[in-house]
Amino acid sequence: MAASVCLSTSGIGEVAAAAPRPALAFAAPGEGAEQQGAKLAILPLVVEGSLSETDQNSLTQSLISGLQRGNFTVLTPDQVVAADSGAGTCDNAVCYKSIATKTGAAYIVRAAISVRDRDYNVHVDLFNGNDGQRIAATQDGCEICGVVDASGLIDSAAATLRLKLDALAKGPASFKLQTDPPGALVTIDGEIAGTTPLGRPVVPGKHVIRISKDGFIALEREVTFVEGVGEELQYSLEKLPSRLPGKRWGYASIAVGILGIGGGIALTALDGRNYSFDCAGENVMNPGITGEKECKYLFNTKWYGVAATLAGAALLTLGTVILVNSRPKTDAGDKRAARRGVRQLGIGPGSLIFRGQF
Repeated sequence: MAASVCLSTSGIGEVAAAAPRPALAFAAPGEGAEQQGAKLAILPLVVEGSLSETDQNSLTQSLISGLQRGNFTVLTPDQVVAADSGAGTCDNAVCYKSIATKTGAAYIVRAAISVRDRDYNVHVDLFNGNDGQRIAATQDGCEICGVVDASGLIDSAAATLRLKLDALAKGPASFKLQTDPPGALVTIDGEIAGTTPLGRPVVPGKHVIRISKDGFIALEREVTFVEGVGEELQYSLEKLPSRLPGKRWGYASIAVGILGIGGGIALTALDGRNYSFDCAGENVMNPGITGEKECKYLFNTKWYGVAATLAGAALLTLGTVILVNSRPKTDAGDKRAARRGVRQLGIGPGSLIFRGQF
């Protein structure tokens, strides 16, 4: 028993017709009460896999009949090829614009179907004739199905594009987007739209806008655009949190570092000194080989002093790094350094060197 499973990602569709499709019979543009308004040029069906000419004609007719229900004039593939012989292989913005010029169409529709055994995948794109850019797309697929099911997928895809075209016919929505700082990358429904400041038309309805820029927290907003309305959008991007603390900690670190260095020098200077202030009698150790007397109770602070000096130098350097990282960057050198994200700081000859991204 053959089973048919249809998978749809377009989100909008119509119930597939169960009856077989009639043989290909192209309707002339303008037939029917609704065939008026902007022109829509349908490119020849692109087929990947094995599909008979009869089946191709049936799928093409499903696409045409689905789009002819809209309030616009439909140019069939035969009419498009008559105006531009290269329409059958057109797959880029340049030739879409060329076809739109030759046919007077405002929009271009390109449908592609992939056939593997009994699996069908249908992809239909809608392009703007002015710039050749894609403005809508729908994709459907069915497993273990036949041409009748594929015709239903084509018809559903046509219904999806028809709704989008009807919305565009009411007047395009548009937006102007600005960000602080400028130069942020903008994607609309996952497709790159450009960098801010950005202005362009958009299909009315809900869209997900994502704004991103290196060093800043990305924003994602769902915006509903209304036909004929131009939206003014402005967003401020927040910097990514710094991995270093603020200025107060920088000053505190420098202060403690200076105290550490001073303490280390003092401890080093005390090393070997008598702390009893009485170097006589039993406080005198047996003279060494040199015969000089040595006090018994001496400071042994050499290594404590070395440790305190190193710790103080490290804290002093860290505090300096924090202050440098937090200062405003106004000159070109600072901007280049910020883009590279690399800083190197040290204090004094032989000092500790910190190099890395802050």
